[in-house]
Amino acid sequence: AERYEPAAIEPKWQGRWADLGLYDTDLDDRSKPRFYLLTMYDYPSGSLHIGHWYVKTPTDAIGRYHRMRGDNVFMPIGFDAFGLPAENAAIKRGIHPEKWTRQNIASMKQQLVRLGFSYPWSREIATCDATYYRWNQWIFLRMLERGIAYRAKAPVNWCPSCLTVLANEQAEGGICWRCKNPVEQ
Repeated sequence: AERYEPAAIEPKWQGRWADLGLYDTDLDDRSKPRFYLLTMYDYPSGSLHIGHWYVKTPTDAIGRYHRMRGDNVFMPIGFDAFGLPAENAAIKRGIHPEKWTRQNIASMKQQLVRLGFSYPWSREIATCDATYYRWNQWIFLRMLERGIAYRAKAPVNWCPSCLTVLANEQAEGGICWRCKNPVEQ
């Protein structure tokens, strides 16, 4: 049997799949059952790590399964690129946050493509793009006008080391999940 050489074989077939538009989705096509599949959008504050692979591989398998069943699968890809973790990482390295974020998005995209995940790259989004966040702002303002969103005083978890406000699950036991330093309320 021939030896499997992924560095030679994978790029060839990934290129072929891209040329065929195999993972593109016609959102207007109602001739097949539609299946929407969303996985987390990555934080582009660094490179991919095993956690990304761990989350994306099962989702990719589910998408492939539904495609093989004949479903019209929409599995968008994006980057959660609007926030303090990426900004702090850039500042720590002396790089402008936008440049740092865009470099990381390009690097992560290259890594994800190389892994062979079945994303429709023509529909890639980044939450730091004005075309994306303008709608978040618009929706939030409508919610504020209707009293669904409101201002109130409440304690928050603050990491003085990361200079970041953390969600409760990011400050479990009063410790920052990133830097392992104590969190203040």
